[in-house]
Amino acid sequence: MEPKANQARHNPSTHLQAKRAHRTLALFILVFIAVHFATHFAALGGVAAHTEALGLARLIYQFPLIEIALVFALAAQVVLGVTLLRAIRKRARKGLWHRVQFWSGAYLAFFVVMHTAAAVTTRLVIGLDTNFYWAAGTLVLAPLKYGFTPYYVLAVTAIVSHLLAALHFRRARKWHAPALALGPLVGIAFVLGYGGAFEAVELPQTYRDYFAIVPGTGS
Repeated sequence: MEPKANQARHNPSTHLQAKRAHRTLALFILVFIAVHFATHFAALGGVAAHTEALGLARLIYQFPLIEIALVFALAAQVVLGVTLLRAIRKRARKGLWHRVQFWSGAYLAFFVVMHTAAAVTTRLVIGLDTNFYWAAGTLVLAPLKYGFTPYYVLAVTAIVSHLLAALHFRRARKWHAPALALGPLVGIAFVLGYGGAFEAVELPQTYRDYFAIVPGTGS
């Protein structure tokens, strides 16, 4: 007889429940992403514009109960997502959108864990504000910018691609495929905004000291 754990893993109803939970959590997380992206777009206008937008956004997602719910939602979404990725990997036949869904989901799981851990540790343990300069430091200082530029562009690309894959499987549209280009375009725009392409970025000494822990980091 097959062990109960394996039965649950292959149970269609369990898989369906995981998909429904993943979809429900996604709706909550998408609200945060929309607000978060709004602050990133504000960064295209410089430090002052970003600081103002971030202050307004934090009134929402740094409210204690909302912030705690968000962290738990992100953690649960990663666990559910990895479970669903295993199901995609086991499919005998995979089309373009299955591959888009798989690879974007895999990168998002990695990014959410790394970025959330870094933000929480920086703000609550180190005591440094995760503001414009926290993001900008990784994109204006060498050698950090060589790693973080693709890191962030791929993250935005993965978010857009994963959302488009979900929309495609719900109801396919011809515009879904060309819309995949939006991910890297938006990601590059964000990197340019924080990287000083539109306004020179002068990092405060506190942030220079913070990033100086990385060997070889300079201006």
